Amino acid sequence: ASSFSKPKVLTATSTLKFIPEELAVFCRDFRLLRFHFPEHGLAPQAFRVANAIAQAREAAALEGCDGWSCPAETPSEEDEDNEEEEDDDEEGLGATLLFESLRDWEKELERLGAAGWRVSAVNERFDMAPSLPRYLWVPSGLLDHDLKRTFAHFQERRVARLCWHHPGGGHLLRAAGFQPASEPGSEDVRWCRCWPGDAAPWSCKVGAPGGGWKGMGKGFPPSPAPPRPPEPSDRDLNCLLASLVQLLGDPHARSLPGFQSLVQREWVAAGHPFPCRLGLLRRDTPREESPVFLLFLDCTWQLLRQFPADFGF
Repeated sequence: ASSFSKPKVLTATSTLKFIPEELAVFCRDFRLLRFHFPEHGLAPQAFRVANAIAQAREAAALEGCDGWSCPAETPSEEDEDNEEEEDDDEEGLGATLLFESLRDWEKELERLGAAGWRVSAVNERFDMAPSLPRYLWVPSGLLDHDLKRTFAHFQERRVARLCWHHPGGGHLLRAAGFQPASEPGSEDVRWCRCWPGDAAPWSCKVGAPGGGWKGMGKGFPPSPAPPRPPEPSDRDLNCLLASLVQLLGDPHARSLPGFQSLVQREWVAAGHPFPCRLGLLRRDTPREESPVFLLFLDCTWQLLRQFPADFGF
């Protein structure tokens, strides 16, 4: 409790000798709750609220409740069955995937229902592309032996891979630009033919001048002059674009677990350089600060303000 900017620690045995203007509660989960009392008319309520919180904390300590867990009644068989069902649901759509294991990538690919794609562990040791995740979604007809040959043709060895599948049949792909001195060979032609349907990115066509993020849906005619990628490195704006497309088109991405999994997959696992862009842990010369992730959060906030009923958080 505080009065005239003079804080005082309040316990169950404390005696208030002033009218508290503000009550600050420091929770064990690192939250800080502040309660402000008006100056006129609420003095009795201020005393009662402050003393009630302090006495409740003291009573909980005497009863053996440490604030983290409280003793509960023995659950019945019906309650145990309900808890098992809730655990099963939580392991499904309610769980936040960190995309650190092969199972997480397989589970998400199964949720998307992307036929003709598989999870490749070709980069499991980060020896093919240090900035890419350990596992990639690639066409089922593309062998890892052929996939390894394509890494050298892309800047920072960031090959094209699937990042989202639309239920209507469209595919969202992202990749870095081609190396300037890269010439397509027979393995590149064979690699392009492995993409299911029209999912092959324009940047992977033989003779295309550049690479990058592309969202391709079935029925979209290929462009004779493919546009240049938003960025050659595939680590900044591609993260932003891929995340926004999924946020708009995938209802699961607008739930709290889905949004957390989206950030983990398209930003953290995809190799976004957070220290360089935020400039919090290191000072590069020249400086490479750019609030790309903050821009994504601002876009999410704008969508949340405009369509609050479409979000689950």
